[in-house]
Amino acid sequence: MGYALGMGTCIACKNVFAFNPLRVPSVRVKGVKEPVCRRCIELANPQRRAMGLKEFTIQPDAYDPVDENELCANRDSTCIP
Repeated sequence: MGYALGMGTCIACKNVFAFNPLRVPSVRVKGVKEPVCRRCIELANPQRRAMGLKEFTIQPDAYDPVDENELCANRDSTCIP
């Protein structure tokens, strides 16, 4: 059994960070889901609340490693664990 982390650039602050690709909060930019780091979500939520918008939800494991079996369960049959 192994674990995996996604690595990507936060669409808001451009910092590179690690995340669970199945749980990380994201926003759509030109139809593509882009990950958002925890700090940016925490900064955005009070502003969203003040504007009457729905806050982003941070799943408890959004920035933790994901079990490789869970990752493969969400992919097609070509996934090799």
